[in-house]
Amino acid sequence: MSIREVALLFAGASIAFAQVQSGRLVGTIYDQTHAAIPGAFVTVTNVATNIVRRAATDAAGDYVITPLDPGTYSVSATAPGFQITVRDGIDLTVGLAARVDLELRLGEATAEVRVTSEAPLLTTESGTLGQVISNTQIVDLPLNGRSFTELARLTPGATLLPPTGNTQLVRPENVNGNVISGVPGSQTTFLLDGVDVTEQHQGGTWIQTSVDALQEFSVQQNAYSAEFARAGGSFNVTTKSGANRLYGNVFEFLRNDKLDSRNFFSQTRAILKRNQFGGTLGGPVVIPGLYNGRNKTFFFVSYEGNVLRQGQVFNSTVPTAAQRSGDFTGLARIYDPLSTVPNPSGSGNVRTQFPSNRIPQPSIAQTALFFNKYIPLPNSGINQFIFTPSNAYSQNQWTIRADREITSKHKAFVRISIVRNQEDDPAAFPALGSTHLSGPARNIAAALTSNLRPNMIHEARVSFTYGEYRSNAYFQGQGADLNKQAGITGLEGNQDATIASLPAFSWSGYTGFSGNAGDGRPKWQNRWANEFTDNLTWIKGKHILKFGGRIHYYKPLFTDSRTHNGAYNFTGISTENPQQQSGTGDAIADWLLGYPASAGRSNPATWWGGYGTYWHAFIQDDFKVSNRLTLNIGLRYEYNPWLKGYRGQVATFDPTKAKPIIVASDTDKIDLDAQPLAKAGYQLYQDLIQTSSQAGLPISITQQSKNGWAPRFGLAWRPLGEKTVIRGGYGIFYESEGTSGRLNFNFLPFSISETVNADRDVLPTRSTANFFLGAPFGSAVTAASWIPVPELVRTPYDQHWNFGIQQQVLTRLVLQVDYVGNKGSFLADTNNINYPVAGPGTIQTRRPYPRFGNVSYNTQDGSSTYHALQVKLERRLSAGFWFLSSYTFSKSLTRAANPSVGGNFGWEKALTSFDVPHNFDFAFGYALPFGKGKRFFNQGGIGDKIIGGWQLQGITGFRSGIPYTPTIGRDVANTGAANQRPNRIGSGKLDNPTLDLYFDKSAFVVPANFTYGNSGGSILRRDYLGTFDFSIHKEFTVTESSRLQFRAEVFNLPNTPYFAAPNSQVDVAAGGRVTATQNNPRQMQFGLKYNF
Repeated sequence: MSIREVALLFAGASIAFAQVQSGRLVGTIYDQTHAAIPGAFVTVTNVATNIVRRAATDAAGDYVITPLDPGTYSVSATAPGFQITVRDGIDLTVGLAARVDLELRLGEATAEVRVTSEAPLLTTESGTLGQVISNTQIVDLPLNGRSFTELARLTPGATLLPPTGNTQLVRPENVNGNVISGVPGSQTTFLLDGVDVTEQHQGGTWIQTSVDALQEFSVQQNAYSAEFARAGGSFNVTTKSGANRLYGNVFEFLRNDKLDSRNFFSQTRAILKRNQFGGTLGGPVVIPGLYNGRNKTFFFVSYEGNVLRQGQVFNSTVPTAAQRSGDFTGLARIYDPLSTVPNPSGSGNVRTQFPSNRIPQPSIAQTALFFNKYIPLPNSGINQFIFTPSNAYSQNQWTIRADREITSKHKAFVRISIVRNQEDDPAAFPALGSTHLSGPARNIAAALTSNLRPNMIHEARVSFTYGEYRSNAYFQGQGADLNKQAGITGLEGNQDATIASLPAFSWSGYTGFSGNAGDGRPKWQNRWANEFTDNLTWIKGKHILKFGGRIHYYKPLFTDSRTHNGAYNFTGISTENPQQQSGTGDAIADWLLGYPASAGRSNPATWWGGYGTYWHAFIQDDFKVSNRLTLNIGLRYEYNPWLKGYRGQVATFDPTKAKPIIVASDTDKIDLDAQPLAKAGYQLYQDLIQTSSQAGLPISITQQSKNGWAPRFGLAWRPLGEKTVIRGGYGIFYESEGTSGRLNFNFLPFSISETVNADRDVLPTRSTANFFLGAPFGSAVTAASWIPVPELVRTPYDQHWNFGIQQQVLTRLVLQVDYVGNKGSFLADTNNINYPVAGPGTIQTRRPYPRFGNVSYNTQDGSSTYHALQVKLERRLSAGFWFLSSYTFSKSLTRAANPSVGGNFGWEKALTSFDVPHNFDFAFGYALPFGKGKRFFNQGGIGDKIIGGWQLQGITGFRSGIPYTPTIGRDVANTGAANQRPNRIGSGKLDNPTLDLYFDKSAFVVPANFTYGNSGGSILRRDYLGTFDFSIHKEFTVTESSRLQFRAEVFNLPNTPYFAAPNSQVDVAAGGRVTATQNNPRQMQFGLKYNF
C-alpha cells in the first residue's frame, strides 16, 4: 500500500519532558480506542548518525528507551495486525526525557502512518524546575565574549551578577556570578557530557567550552532526581558529536573600540581590540580502503582562539599635592600625635591642632616621601585620579571527541578539552606597572553505555581534570631592597627575596595600593579532580529505577606569598582629637606622619593544601502512577569528608585542653619541614602544641558527620487534561565544602601571621618604619592570628521546594507560574572566638586569650532563606519567531556572624549581598519573512540576495540593584575590626540622588567611643541594572549545503549607564560618591561564520 500522510493533532502523539542526566524517550502505544498495546515494537533512530535503539512495550503499553544523546530522532512503532506509525522530528534535549505517545491503526504492517502533530511544551514527567537553552539560542543570541553561561539569566530565578571573589579572566571563578534561586554561584554545578568539571575551591569551572562546540545545555534550579549533587543550580552541557555527513564551520568575531562609546567616567573611549576565531569539524571516521565508520564511529573537533586587549577605567581617590606637602586647609582638623598629654581638666588625653592645619615638612616621614612617588596626583575633580590602561588576554581552547557504536548493545565516547590562557593586568596606579597571570586546564572524559537486557542499562563514566593558576607581583624580587630604601624594618625574617615586592598600604577614604597583584598576591595553584560514576537503570512495569554511585577525588595544592611584604592600614586615629573624634583626623595625615592604625606581617607559604575522596550513592524511582500522574521518588547519600591537610598542615584550637593547639599527625611528631618557618613557629608555641594522635583525634582533625541522607520527591499531575500540569517537589541538597575558607594556610605552627593594632589616642610608639619594633619575624610575634578548623562538623545543606502550574495557552505558547523556596542550614561561616571587648587601652589585653590575635573558627552557624514568585512565558519557534521571557519577585535573607555589630558572637540577620527583588529578562529571535522559501520574495533572484535571509535576535532585562552597607572608616570600638557600623538616625535614602551624594550621609553618625553602631547590613541599594543587547544576521547561500553568515551585534544599544555602589563610608569626604558603572558602554561586534 502507498504511504498515507496523516495529521493527528495531539491525539496521535504527544511529547512532554522530565529531568534526567542523559536523554530519555518514554511513552505509551495504544490503538484507536486508546487501549494499551502490549508487546508493540518501538524503534528510535538518530537522524544524524542513523544509530538505532529498539524496545518493546510492557503489559500497560508503556516503553522506555534510555540513555540517548541530545539530537533529533525519529520514532516508529508497530504490532501484529497494526500499521507502522512514525513520528519524525523529535528533538531530544540535554537532561530531559521526552514523552512520545503513538496511536496505531489496524492494518497491514507494510502500511505506514506519519504523524505530524505539534508537541506541547509541558513538563509532565517531573517536578524539577529548569530551562533548556537550545543550540539555536546558544549560537544566535548576542553574547558579549561568547560565554554560554551568560544565557542562564533566561532561567526564572537566575540572576547574572558579577563574579564573587577573584575576577581575572584566567580564573575558573570568573563564571560564578550566576545566583540561581537564592543559592550563590559558588554552589553551582557544571556538568560537561555528564561529568563534573566544577572547580570546588571557590566555584566556577576551568573548562569553558566554545559555544560552537556545544549541542545545547540546560539550567536546572532544583534537580529532584537523586542522581544530582550540590545545592545550587546545575549547568548540564553536552558537546557536539560527529554525524554520517561531514559538517562544521569556521568563524571570526571582531571587536574594536572605534565602534564603541566611551565609559561614562572616562574622557576617551577605552581601548578594545578583540578577535575570536576558530572552527569546528564533525563527521564519520573514514579511512579510504581501510575503514568505513559510517553508522558506527564518529569524530568532532573544535578550536577557538581569543585575543583581547581591553581598556579598563580606574577611578581612584588620591591625596592632592597640597595634602602630600602636609597642607590640609579646608579639610578635617588634624592634631599632632606627639603633643598627646593627659587631659588636665578631665579624663582621657588631649592633643594640639597643627597650626593652620598644616604638618611641618620636617615631620613628614621618610617612608611616606619614598612611597608617595607611586601614588599619582589627581587629574579629575579635587582628588580623583582616572586611569584608562588596557589589559592583554589570550586564550586557546580545543575540544576533541570520538563516539563509537561498538555493537547494538554497547556504545562509548571519549572527549578531551584543553584550555590555555594568559593575562597581563595593569595596576590602578601607573607607576606600579602590570602583572602576568596564567591559568591552563584540561579535562579528559570517557563513558561506556551497555544494554545488559532490554529493560536494563548500565552507564559508567570516568573523568580527569587538572587546572593551575600562576600570578606574580609588581616589582617582584625588589621588595626587600625597596623596603630598605624606605627605612622599613621588621620584615627581614619573613620576606622571600625572590618574590618580595612593595608593602600594601590602605587609607580610609582613599584608594590604597599594594605590591601584590592579581587576586591579592603572588601564588601558584595546582588542582586535581578525578571522578568515577556508575549507574544502572532498570525499567520494571510503571517504574524506571536508577541506582548509582560517585567517587570523587580532589587535591588542591597552593603556594601563597600572603602578607610577607607587610600590610599597613591608616584610618586617621593618630591625628584625631581624642576629646572629639568625629570630624577630626585624616588617614593621609597619619600616613605622612608615619603612624598606622594597624599593621600585619606573615610568612610566605610553600606548597600546602589538602586531599580527600567523596563517596556518593543514590536510588531513584520515576513512578508512573497513571497516565496523568508521575512521582519522582529518590534517596541520595553523601559522605563529604573534610580534606586532609597536605603534609599534616592543619590544626585546631581547644581552649579546654592544657595544650590547646592540636596539629595533624598520626604520631607524636609534626612535619616541621613542610614550611621554612615552621620550626620558628613551633619554638614560639611549643608549650601549647600537641598532635592529633596525642589528642585522640583523626589525622584530618575534623570529624565529618556521616548523616548525609538526602531525600528527594517530585510530582507532575495533569488533572485537567493534556494542557495543564501541576508540579511540585521537595528535596535536601548538600552544599559543596568550598576549600577557599576551609583549606586556608592560617594554622600554627606552619603559619605565623601577626596583626598589631596601635593604641588609640595615646602618644604613638610604633611607626611605619618600625611598627614591629624592629623584631625580626619568627623571633618575636606579639600575637599570632590564625583560623583553626572545628573538631566535628555537619555538611551544610539546603532544603528546596516548589509548587506551580504550567498551562499551554496556545499551540506554541506556554505559561508557567511557580512558588519557589529554599532554606540553608549549617552554612559555612567564621567566628572569631578571640574578639576583644570594646573599650579603651591596648586591644590585646581585652582578648579572652591574650597570647593570640584573631582566632577565627571555621563554623557552620550560618543560615539563609529564599522565597520567590517565578513566572515564565515561552513561545516555541514557528514562522521564524520565538521568544522566552521570565520574571522573578523574590527575597533572600541570611544570618551570619559579624564582629562589626559587636561582641564575640555578633550575629546579624540581613538581606544577602545578592538579593534582587525584581528581575525580568526577555529574549527573542525572528527570521524576517523575505526571500526564497519565505512569505515574500519567494522566487529568489536579486530580491532574495538583498532582503532575504535576515534574522533579528535580542536580549533585554531589568533587575533591582543589589544591597550595600554603610560603614565607618575608623575603629571606633577600638577592637581592630574594619567596616564598623555607624548609628542610623534616618532612612539614608535620597529622593534625588546624585553621583556626588548617592545616599544621605546625614542619616548616619559616628558612634560614641568604644561602642558599636546600630545601623544594619544591606539596608541601601545601588542603581538598578538594565540591558538591551541586539543582533542582526544575514545568510548567503554558497552551495546547496553551505551558508555564509554575516553578524552585527550591539551590546547596551541605548548606551545607558547604570552606576555601581557608592563609597559606603559615612565619615569621609568621599563617602556617598559614585565613581564607576556596573555595565559597559555601548559596544559593537561583527562576525562572519561559514557553515557547511
